[in-house]
Order: sequence, then C-alpha cells, then structure tokens
Amino acid sequence: MKKIICSLCITVLASYASAADSFTVDLNGIRNAVATTVAGQAALFVSESTGSVACYTTEGQELWKRSTVEPAIMFEIEAADLDGDGQDEMLAVSANGNLYCWSNDGAIRWVFNPGHKVRFSEVAVAHEGVKARVFVGGNDFVLYELDSKGQLTSKTKIEGTVRKIEAGDFIEDGKDALFLQTYSHDKFGWAFMGFIDPVSKKVLKDAGKSSSLSKDWKNFMLSDVKVDDIDGDGRDDLLVFGAPKTSLAGFMAWNGELKEIASFWGDKKDKQRYAHTIGTSLLPTRKEIVMQYGGLLYVCDLKGKLLHRSGIKHRGVIFNNLTSVPETGELFGVAQVGGGNSMYRYDLSAANWWEHTHELQGRLAEVEQNMQTLYEQALTFERPAYQKKSDEPWVMIANVDCSEEVDKKEGEDLIFVTQYTWHENFDRSGLVEILGDVALQQDRRGDYKDTREEMVAIAKDHEARGEPFTVWTGHSNDPFYVSIETMEALLEVAPNTCYGFIYAEMSNPEDVRYHHFIDSYMPRLAKACRKNGKAKLYFRYKNVFWAASSHLEPWNRLFFSGKYSDILVPSSEDTNSRTQDINFAGRVGMLTAGYVDNMAMRLVDDNPTSWRPLSSGSVRTTSPYLRNGVILAGYGARSGILFDISYLEEPGYNTLFALMKAGVLPEVKSENILSIGSWLLIQDVDEKLVHEIDDGHNMELYAPTDEDAVFSVGSVSWCGASVPAHDFSKMLGVDYRWLNFVPEMPNGMVPVAPISYAKTLDAQGVPYAVSDGRVGFVDGNKVPAKQFGPLLNDTVQAGAKQMPILVSGASWSAVKLDDHHVRLILVDPGYVDPQERDVIVRFQGECPESATDILSKESLPITSHTIELTVPAGSVRFVDVSYKQSL
Repeated sequence: MKKIICSLCITVLASYASAADSFTVDLNGIRNAVATTVAGQAALFVSESTGSVACYTTEGQELWKRSTVEPAIMFEIEAADLDGDGQDEMLAVSANGNLYCWSNDGAIRWVFNPGHKVRFSEVAVAHEGVKARVFVGGNDFVLYELDSKGQLTSKTKIEGTVRKIEAGDFIEDGKDALFLQTYSHDKFGWAFMGFIDPVSKKVLKDAGKSSSLSKDWKNFMLSDVKVDDIDGDGRDDLLVFGAPKTSLAGFMAWNGELKEIASFWGDKKDKQRYAHTIGTSLLPTRKEIVMQYGGLLYVCDLKGKLLHRSGIKHRGVIFNNLTSVPETGELFGVAQVGGGNSMYRYDLSAANWWEHTHELQGRLAEVEQNMQTLYEQALTFERPAYQKKSDEPWVMIANVDCSEEVDKKEGEDLIFVTQYTWHENFDRSGLVEILGDVALQQDRRGDYKDTREEMVAIAKDHEARGEPFTVWTGHSNDPFYVSIETMEALLEVAPNTCYGFIYAEMSNPEDVRYHHFIDSYMPRLAKACRKNGKAKLYFRYKNVFWAASSHLEPWNRLFFSGKYSDILVPSSEDTNSRTQDINFAGRVGMLTAGYVDNMAMRLVDDNPTSWRPLSSGSVRTTSPYLRNGVILAGYGARSGILFDISYLEEPGYNTLFALMKAGVLPEVKSENILSIGSWLLIQDVDEKLVHEIDDGHNMELYAPTDEDAVFSVGSVSWCGASVPAHDFSKMLGVDYRWLNFVPEMPNGMVPVAPISYAKTLDAQGVPYAVSDGRVGFVDGNKVPAKQFGPLLNDTVQAGAKQMPILVSGASWSAVKLDDHHVRLILVDPGYVDPQERDVIVRFQGECPESATDILSKESLPITSHTIELTVPAGSVRFVDVSYKQSL
C-alpha cells in the first residue's frame, strides 16, 4: 500500500503553469475542433459533445458561442465555404436528426431535418466550382444532398448505416468525389465503401467484399479520417486511423484508386485496452503524419516511416482529436477524453516539436482537484451519533489494493475479494447427451486447461489464508466455463472464503444451454451456496436486460420466482450500451421490491464506450466511475465488481473506498429510500423489441417506427440520438442515448418491476404505470407509446409530489438514517461531461430544522422549504437534514 494524500495537488498546480501553451474554452466536454479563418485571422470552430458550438481564435479569444435546443451527441463539425464569399460556414451534424449551419460570424443560416426520426452522424461538402453540395447521412439508409441554402435536392438509398462521408478530388484533379463508408456491424468491416460521383451518385470506385482492401479492413475499427494530398500528386488522398482486433494501432493512406500509398502499424507492446487512435497530416507545414494512440504519440513521414515515438501507455493528456492549423503552423490537441475543455498547442516550427509536453488543465484539472478534496474529506469523516455502523460489509470483487490511508481508517467493514477466471478442461459428454453439440461451444478467450485439482488446491490455499475469492464461471459464449461438480467442490473446501461465482451476458432466451443452467445448475448451486458459506451468484447484463429481458421465460423463473433471492446479485455489463438508465431502474426495482437482497456496481474501463469507434475508453479520471458507484450505493448496492484500471489518476478507486469505509455512503435498506415516488411495471414484455435492443452489433435495424415505443430508439444504430418526450428514459431525466450511468432523476427514481408487484403498490397507495416496453396498458388495453407518454408522465409527476424531498439539477438519492435524519446524496450527472451543477432541494412536506454538508461541515440555509447549492464538477455532495418531528 502507498500513501497518496496530496500527490495530485502538485500535478494540478503544475498544469496551470503551462497555461500559456494552451487555452481553456467556455464550453463543456469538447468533442470536435476544425481550423478556419475569421476576418483573415486563424480560428477554430469548436463543438461540445452534446450541442453547443463556438468559434475561438487560436490564441483562445472567444468570437461567438451558440447552442442547439435539443441535446444529442454532436458527432461532427466541418468548416466549408458554401456561398463562395471566401468565408467558411460551420456545419454541425447532430444525432438529434438536425444538420445546423452557422455563418462565419455565428448567425444561424439554416437547419435541415428530413421530417422523420433519424440519427445523423456525418457531413461533407463537395464543390463544383463555387457551387457547394452538402451531403449528410446517418442510420436511415439514405444519403441526403442539400444545396448551399440547406434545401434538399436529392436522396440516395444506400446499404448500411453511414460511418464516414468525406469529399475531395480523389480521382480527378479539381473535381470532387465523395468517399462513403457504411456499416452493417458497429465496429468492423463495411456494407459499402468506395467513391461516388456527387452529381450523378454513380459509384466511381467500389472496394467490394473481396478486394485487396478486405484483408486490411475487415477487422479494422476506424476511429478517425482526414483528407490531404499525402503522395504529392496534386490530388486528395484518404488518411484513416484506427486499430484492428489485434489492437495494433496505426494508419493507412489510400489514393483515389483505393491503392495503399502509406501505412504504419504500432508494436504489440503498445497495446492499450479500448484506447482510440486519432491523427492528422501536418501538411503543408511539415511533411509528417502525427498519430496519438492512448498515451502514445507517433510521428511518421508521408510513407509511414516512424520518426518519433514518445509517451507512456494510458498516461499523459489523451486528446479527443488532433487539428492542424496551417495558417499559424500549429497543431492542437483537442481536449482530453472524459470531458475536457482545453486546447493544447504544439508549435510545428520547432524541429522536435513533439518534445513539448502538456500538463492537464481546465475542467479535468478542476475535476481531479475535486477528487482529491473528496478523498481527504472522506478520510477525516466520522459517523454522527444518529448513524449506526452497518452489520453488512462492503464486498468489492477487485484485484486491487486500497491505500494505506483507507486501510487504516476506522469505520465500516470493507472486504476485498480476488477474482479468478477459470476455463476447466472437463468431460462434456454428459452435457452433449442432454443438449447436443452446442454444449461443446467454448469461449475463444479461454485456453480450457484448468483442472479441478488445480482449482480446488487454490481454493484450499485461500481458505487457509483467510483470503476471499470469486470465480468467473460462465458467459454467453459458454455458460460452462467450470463444471457444476467443481463449483460444488470449491464451496465445500472453502466455505468461509469462496464468495461465489460470476456469470455474464447469458441473455438469449432460446439458448438451450441457459435453460439447462437454470433447471439443473441453479438448484445445485443454491444448495451448495446456502450450505457452505457466504457465496453469491453475480449476474452481469447490459442494455435493458434487468428492466425487460429478465421478464422473459426462462429468466423470469430465475430472477422473479423468489427461489433464489438470497443468493442472486444483479449487476451490469453496460459497455457498448445506450440504455444504462433503464437497466439501472430495473435493478433498483428488483432490490426494492424484494426479488433480490443485494445488487452490485460494476466499474470497468470500457464503461465509457457507447458506440465504440466513436467513444474512447481511455478515461483517466476516476470521476465517472466514482459517481456511478456512488449513485448505485445510494440505491442499495453493497457489492462491487471492479476492473483494475491501473492508469486512473490518483487517488483512483480509493476515493470510493474511503466513502464506503468512513460511512459517508450509508447502509441503504429498501424501506429507507425516500427518493422513489412511482414505478413502471412490466406485463407481457415485447420480445421483438427486447431482441432488437440486445442485438448489440447490428447497425441495420433502423425503422421509422423505432421511436414508437416506451423503451424507444434503443438499438446500437441509435447511439447518441435524442430521446422522444414519451420515452420512459425522459422520466429519469435522460435526453439522449449515450452514457446514462448517472441519470438526473428529476422525479426521483422510477424503478421497474414485474406486474405481480402491483398488489403491493396498490396496498401502499403508490402510483405506477404498466407497459410491455413498446406500448402502455390502461385498464388492460394497449395504448400506443405516444399516447401513453403523457399518462406515464402524469403517473411519475403524481409520485414525485408524494415524496418528502425533491431534487433538481443532480442525480440523487435520499436515505433515511433514523426517525429524524435523512442523508441526501447529490451527484454530478455528466458521466463524461463533468461540470459544476446548480442544484435545488425542495422539501415538500415537513421542513427540516437544519441541513449540513457532512464533509465540509457547511451549514446550508433553508429558505421557503428550499436549499440552493452547487455540486462540484465531476464530484458529489452529502447533505444530512434533521427533522424535529419523527419521519
């Protein structure tokens, strides 16, 4: 263990010392920046992740700032002269289905929308002399052409979801062509890739399915594209950055004949989990190509010969984008992944320009300081007399050590549990006899060399040393990593230290292996767990499993029968997902309604990936993981499955561990949660809808009616899209499908549970609505989602009015500590968009006598039954309110 108090302070202070090299903009979570000129001066068009755009000089002076009305992911911006006046317009394409055009001075020129629900993600401008043709596309299998005034001039049907549109004179000097790539899979391969004539829309060059490109591209995840004349022949070339499944990050350059003219591939030793590859040409300033892969920077010549490599894997400032400004001879690193708002400058006139290093600054430096402050406050916190020590320990399945300070802290019991992943070499003939050859399917990630004798020996060793362990024993690829007989043996020899088994993503209700697991494995596992000790069964699922899929046969027999409520622990697998808020509500419903007696948080480095080619996992700040863990703990999670993210900024997970051990995060029993006002109950879940949402890699599921559901626009092709007003997620404060781990919940939590729970709610007088996920039910009759939405909203509003406390501006939980005290847990809801939040706490019943921030000791004034306060960027606050009368 190591002491880490104040280790971050030096870094944060140092970051501001280098501010002259960079500048911070008055925006949140910068995603894009492109070079332009304004009044003859070099400038940058800049966009947030979720809507606002601005223009800054390269010295950091704000020229103008504008915002869009409907939040959604702003996937791309372009600078292009549309009217031939020599001044660039700014085009910004949003997943809300709009293409925006602002003039050089920030005046809105026009907004295009096709008139139906669509998620746009790409825009490009092709020129024919001074005439500009604007092309935009997304997930609805159409390439739209607009004129310079934003008027629709043509629609071309295409195969697949648009991944990239670029324009340039790739094939003929001075004559623009369009490069178009579409996807059928969310990460790899293509449905179409080639060049198109922007006038006739005829295919000029098609990569096809069997060309020489296939070998390089079929497993290549493209994450960045630039256009420049790489080979010096006077025509534009494509410069593409990314990584194949082997994660050998690199780039390829292709000319208009789709022939490779340059390439570079990194070394295997440089592999970084879920890091993105970004880059750009430095022409005409330098005859170089620069690429950043995670924390590593590479500089190559125009053929791909490596000139320089520097950095440390997953370390340093990891940018969202790289943008060169030829007018000033500068390169800008565009913000840091995870919600940064600073522009980091490189002077390309320096011979070894790459030697310049940057310290973190701006928003994420602020967040890191907030994390350090929170850590130090937690270490000095002492439970008040009215808060009892919990009888239940925190159980963290994590191959990590806590800091010396946390280890020494007196308080709650915090148990760390080692996780193993074993693939047993056992005779499957008995399974084959029952299930057929499907029982022989194995997970290609495992070598299946582990033996029962070896595993039992390790279990005995843990028991002798008194060190807890768990085993990951099944996945959707193979639910039988370990045989039932071996699991029983492990529990027998390690009754005090075997804390159970983990299963992941076994969601297909038609898979006979899962039926066998439920019918044959579960009764034996339950008996062994109850007989031999403390073991639980942890289940990790993504998308809407806990709110919808789990209500299908056979999963409803496992999770809602009541047979296994004492040993089941629902957790998430919300990577490559868009509906984290719905999955969260489902788990809270299971716990609060008594179908299980625990749930687990899962914090892992690919949680920040929604659409993986367009959302990096290299988030170094602990903030999003901590806030996700805090809000889950605020609704009853007492366990955790934590991935060892070794590159997190200090104090790392220790801030969360300190909050747990000190008792800042209290024990949460279902009956003491005061921030639940209404419920959504599931009846006859719509199986087709569930399967579409669960089909997590299929980019060809678009239908115009996708928005006509209570759980709408949930498939992977809708990543980043705005959520319609009638959608259930709107009740949780969610505006768009992206990374909704920490929903704002302006009406409190709205848990999801089976229709069988209606009797309990009726007896308690708690309002609820009923749905199958696609439509609603009113008096037993189906009601279309758009008509059901207002009824759902009325139900949620009615429930919110019944709660003693209502919070706006933050994700939150209210937990009764005793008859006179409530702890408010207030969380910045911007998962990778951290910012200081203005929060209002309203007391709708009795007004408390006092309110105190339990960490800062600040007494908060209560005026007219209201507290107004702020939650620091990327952080949390804990406020105890005291009542004179018994609650």
